[in-house]
Amino acid sequence: MNNPQNMPPSTAQDLRERAQNLLGAKDLKPNTGQGASEAMRVLFDLASSPTTAHDALALLHELQVHQVELDLQNEELQNARTELETAWLRQAQWLDASPSAQLMLDNSGRLMECNARALQCLNLALPQVLGKRLVNWLDASQHLEAQGWLAHAQEAHDPISLDFWLWLPDDSKLAVHASACRNPLAPGVLVSWVKASERSSLSVI
Repeated sequence: MNNPQNMPPSTAQDLRERAQNLLGAKDLKPNTGQGASEAMRVLFDLASSPTTAHDALALLHELQVHQVELDLQNEELQNARTELETAWLRQAQWLDASPSAQLMLDNSGRLMECNARALQCLNLALPQVLGKRLVNWLDASQHLEAQGWLAHAQEAHDPISLDFWLWLPDDSKLAVHASACRNPLAPGVLVSWVKASERSSLSVI
């Protein structure tokens, strides 16, 4: 599959030449639409006079060329959209297949996005976690430590790690080893975690 970033954009002259070649290769009828009847009336008036008949033919050809240009542009846009949707689906599948939980938090620590592994760890559905703060699933004794960890991650150049306990809906606990780094695309942090040993320390590494 071609990468849209590697495809040179069509210039107006390119489209014009391609449209004219298509018109020369086969008989293309212009699409009708709103205002088509008025345009045809103008063309008929021009064609009915010997002094303007040539102008009518030139105008008709120009309209046909413009219509084909629009069709070609639409085809390119549709192809680009298909490639982007395919790339997005591949990225989403890769993220969900990751062996670690992946989360995107805003600068207040609220969850904006996450992968399937994170939902599996929390034993919750996506609507139940979106907009919730990460500390909601931590032991109260770790709230301040976790908030400092996330704040530090937003300023640091390298990922910052932390071991903590996740409280699950059935009141069980899950020990995880997490890492956070600044989100390069938006204010906030990216967090990932994997299950840790229950004997893991609960301090910043």
